[in-house]
Amino acid sequence: MRTHASLLCWALAAPLFSATGDSGQVQKLARCVKQKDMACIQASLNTPADSAPAEYYALAARGYLLLKRTPDALKSIERAIQLQPGNLDYVMEQGRIYQRSGDQVSAIRSFLTAAKAQPGSPAIFYELGMSFFFAKENERAIRHFKHSLELDPTNDRAEFMMGVVEIWGGHLEKGRIHFQNALKLQPRNPHYLLHYGVLLAKLNENDAALANMLEARKLDPSNPLTHYQIGKRYRQAGKLAEARRELETAVHLKPDLSPAFYQLGSTYRQLGDEPKARAAFEKFQELVHREKTEPMDPIDANLEE
Repeated sequence: MRTHASLLCWALAAPLFSATGDSGQVQKLARCVKQKDMACIQASLNTPADSAPAEYYALAARGYLLLKRTPDALKSIERAIQLQPGNLDYVMEQGRIYQRSGDQVSAIRSFLTAAKAQPGSPAIFYELGMSFFFAKENERAIRHFKHSLELDPTNDRAEFMMGVVEIWGGHLEKGRIHFQNALKLQPRNPHYLLHYGVLLAKLNENDAALANMLEARKLDPSNPLTHYQIGKRYRQAGKLAEARRELETAVHLKPDLSPAFYQLGSTYRQLGDEPKARAAFEKFQELVHREKTEPMDPIDANLEE
């Protein structure tokens, strides 16, 4: 799945397991995973500890995910659950791994198991909402996000995702309300600001849209989708030099961002640079052909429009 901040869901999902065991190898693996040091993770996983504790296998699951070895991640988290069947953190981690792999049926099963043991957990109902969202069951997703908010009114992620679901359903004004609520809870979240800006552009509130996007860029200049959206707005406003700068930054940060190449090609053409325009359009066609076999991240898909 092609994702960007919709890696947001995974990044915000659960804290790293704490390495409290006596095993030096557990401590080392915890450091490697926290630092996302791939070589260190690989070395640690190649030399498993004798009689490793559950915590080691839970950390190994995180490590395998970073290495994009989902089947091994599932095996590791299953082993952790076998060793500590009452540990709900491990059950939730199992659900998130299934969720990320696209197996929403198994993910939901894991989350429901956790919900039976802890029915008042807003995090569990949030994750259930995410799995129903990925399964394109929007009404059930909204129901679970709403319940998560009832349990914890400060859950900005649930507010944000309710906005995403409403917008996917064509209910832009409802989406606006949820995005505004999420931003009241997290006013400096660049991902929320970018999504809100794109929504405002859909509603033809262009000045406010650009203001939110520029604030998102200020808070996180590394997001290529922010530069793409700003560049597109500048091009529409006839600010071609500014558009070129933003779009060139977008494709530098994300060389497979196909719509940015289309906008860049159009910008070059308007600036009279036909060779660069032709090259950008050729790259756009190459990427579009490649994307036909790659599912788009449903959270950020509207940011690539």
